[in-house]
Amino acid sequence: MARFDDQTELTKSLFADAAAKGEQPWAMFLDQFCTITQADGAGLCIDRESGELWTRGDCPVIDAPLRGRLRIDRVYAQDGLPLTDWTKGFLRVVKARIDAASHVTVWLHRGAHRKDFRSADGQLLSALTPFLGQAAQMSMMLGDERAEAGLSDTIAGRLGAGWIVFDRSGVVQSLSVAAQDWSDREGLRIMDRRRLELRDADAAQGFRSGFATALVSDEPVKVQLPNAELVLSRQDQSDGPKVVGFLRNVLTASALSNDRIAGHFGLSRSEARLLAQLCDGHTLRSAAEVLGWTEETARSTSKVIFARLGVSGQPAMIRRIMGSGVWF
Repeated sequence: MARFDDQTELTKSLFADAAAKGEQPWAMFLDQFCTITQADGAGLCIDRESGELWTRGDCPVIDAPLRGRLRIDRVYAQDGLPLTDWTKGFLRVVKARIDAASHVTVWLHRGAHRKDFRSADGQLLSALTPFLGQAAQMSMMLGDERAEAGLSDTIAGRLGAGWIVFDRSGVVQSLSVAAQDWSDREGLRIMDRRRLELRDADAAQGFRSGFATALVSDEPVKVQLPNAELVLSRQDQSDGPKVVGFLRNVLTASALSNDRIAGHFGLSRSEARLLAQLCDGHTLRSAAEVLGWTEETARSTSKVIFARLGVSGQPAMIRRIMGSGVWF
């Protein structure tokens, strides 16, 4: 019964780790496996195009050539490894199939100064084998989904877009990376306080009024924030109504590096500096003052910029910049 309970708990931790998003993947499963089997260390490796490997405790690495020679679903001891003279202590290892192109390998290790593993430890590893491929596949799929979601967050953030989810009382439940970055820049510490607390009295009143309206309205409500605009929209969910705030930061070309602008549009660094000022709304005169140029220098440089971009005039140039990929 104890061995069955151990298998149940290990299976739970295996799938919990597979679904978890953390800085130490598979740590709970490997640590628990070490505790149950009294191993000094444990390792797990997922091989697809390349190997992703994690170890806990005192655990030597099983290299890729050896992993490749292991047969699927067979539990090996250190003296049964194919074409290998293992001299690093005692070992139990198994490889399971994930799909036609990938597999997962799990192993336990004890130092040479200790006794070898019991047969029951190998049996426990064998009993887990049918679940290893499933758990690894789940982890891979969730990892890919998170990477894609992270890419979407990155794209939105670079375009100045983010979101904040509030419950009906105004408590912040979650927010995007871009919204967190905006919060940090404005010194609002949203995640610490779990509230959007604005220092400006008028802005704070505007947010409270807009939030109250959004709770009872079917139409989105616009709220002006410091250096950003928030559009509040009610969403009815299974656990009650939520208010989602769609955040749009003010994009400024001058926040981009001159080298980035120059490289993207084929300009010189000085031309890139002027382009950024003009894109941010400066006139030729005010841009020249910011850059320490004469107005005539700014004017002649702007003509070069317009020609390089294939546009005529500042409004067309701004549309060209705002619709370009320089923000990525």
